[in-house]
Amino acid sequence: MRTLITGVRVFDGERTVQRADVLIDGERIAEPDGAPVDVTVDGSGKTLLPGLIDAHTHAFDGALAQAVAFGVTTELDMFCLPSNLARQRRAAAERDDVADIRSPGVLATAPGGHPSQIMAAEAANLAHLGDAAGPFDTVAGAHEAEAFVEARLK
Repeated sequence: MRTLITGVRVFDGERTVQRADVLIDGERIAEPDGAPVDVTVDGSGKTLLPGLIDAHTHAFDGALAQAVAFGVTTELDMFCLPSNLARQRRAAAERDDVADIRSPGVLATAPGGHPSQIMAAEAANLAHLGDAAGPFDTVAGAHEAEAFVEARLK
């Protein structure tokens, strides 16, 4: 599919072009070439910019769609319980109207550290999702970090 956006202000991350035509040819941005297009969009009065990355999120159902509405195309999730993360990754893989997600999954914390105190209160809410509310894996010092990472990789 070929889409031509005409007369749009373009910010490329470094500079702004006040008025340009932009061709989207399949999955690529290309120079307009005068060949026929499937769709023409009037970009007058609008600004086109690269997708934004939110570098600290905690994804929940509906968050990836909400992110796209605000121009965020990728979320870097700081921690997500396993069943929730599986739902978010499935949505990102199957749909083009939600942001992509990158996440390490479940976090490690210091013994008794954040967010254990919060999650204890949420245990009942998480039970129906099949996730345990904690305790989270703990890393009490550098000597435990390698084993934690190895277990996560497996």
